[in-house]
Amino acid sequence: MKPATSAVVALTALNLLNYLDRFVVAGMVEPLKKAFGADDADIGLLTSVFLVSYMLASPLFGVMARSLRRTALLGAGVLVWSVATVAAGFAGGFGALLASRAVIGVGEAAYATVGPSILGDWFPPQRRSTVLAVFYAAIPVGSALGFLVGGLVSESLGWRAAFFVAGGPGLLLGLLCFRLTEPVRGAMDGPTTANGGEPRTAPVPRTAFVRSGRREALWTLATNAQWMWSVAGYTAYTFSLGALAVWMPAFMQRERGWSPESAAITFSGIVVVTGFLGTIAGGAVDARYARGRAAPSLMLCAMTALVAAPLLMLAIATQDRTMCIAATGAGCFLAFVSQAPINAAILNSVGSDARAFAVGMSTLMIHVLGDVPSPWLVGKVSDATGSLAKGLGLVPIGFAAAALIWGIGSIALRRRP
Repeated sequence: MKPATSAVVALTALNLLNYLDRFVVAGMVEPLKKAFGADDADIGLLTSVFLVSYMLASPLFGVMARSLRRTALLGAGVLVWSVATVAAGFAGGFGALLASRAVIGVGEAAYATVGPSILGDWFPPQRRSTVLAVFYAAIPVGSALGFLVGGLVSESLGWRAAFFVAGGPGLLLGLLCFRLTEPVRGAMDGPTTANGGEPRTAPVPRTAFVRSGRREALWTLATNAQWMWSVAGYTAYTFSLGALAVWMPAFMQRERGWSPESAAITFSGIVVVTGFLGTIAGGAVDARYARGRAAPSLMLCAMTALVAAPLLMLAIATQDRTMCIAATGAGCFLAFVSQAPINAAILNSVGSDARAFAVGMSTLMIHVLGDVPSPWLVGKVSDATGSLAKGLGLVPIGFAAAALIWGIGSIALRRRP
């Protein structure tokens, strides 16, 4: 198998495990509440504390990846998050469970920051959207497996066993990461894209970014219109998608009367089918029409998020089971269309030397303002009103905001000289 193909296969498999470990908690909300005497806000905090450590560590790994062997960082991160997931199964109190989730965030930050930059150095800009579609298609599959492992394993064997099942496979795959070939930085950056998506005549010299200080590097991103518009919309999008993933199975059980098994199987089925198809479709459409240009990519994201918002509002409001499933499925499909285009726009906004740093900073931003506060906020609204449906009402608002930001960004980038 060619090194580039090996990287795609390995990183996609790891992305699946990444999201399985991340969302196993969402599949066993009620067992964890019972085991630790927790309320909805506490359960939301399990996701938030994971994301706080994840977002804080991401820029640090982005800086480290500029000078260290990225495949080694990748392997170390996978081992850390897998060990921490297994350790969560031994938690004797809620504080220990919170601590384990925080360590998982650190490990996953290494992977999420370094992984896309490795793929970016194996493939040219015009092919990145297609490759990233394969990579990000693992998100719905892994998330669905997380819901299933959390829901079904905890129901039959207990919540501790669910953490053991989720964390075990990563111990082996983490060791295999050290054997991946390290790509040459910038080897595929011939004519690449600049601020606004227009082709450059030559790649950005690697030394320009590496020699710059951290303040200058941050200023470079802050004045990069393509990166800023992409990440601003991605933040609102992540706010909604994170809240939906954490709370929808519990909503189906508590306020629609579904059994834990039915909620886990139904929502995981929706996520894996619509998420996989939506991600692949988004990558294919973006590769065909955008071809590495940011403005068409952002417009595609804006249009799909705009339609997803009312569909998910309907899914939360309706009492009809069939309508809830159909609206959730359609909304999730459209939401996942954005995964490959928006991440390609972020990767293509900078040169090869800045790619890991740009991904790390985007990870920080989308989580600190996105899915770090959203699960906790939904839980607080639910506790205050006695209605999880009212808390989930924040989801369509976030998607509408993402659509507005990406739409304005697309127009602004198209008008740039």
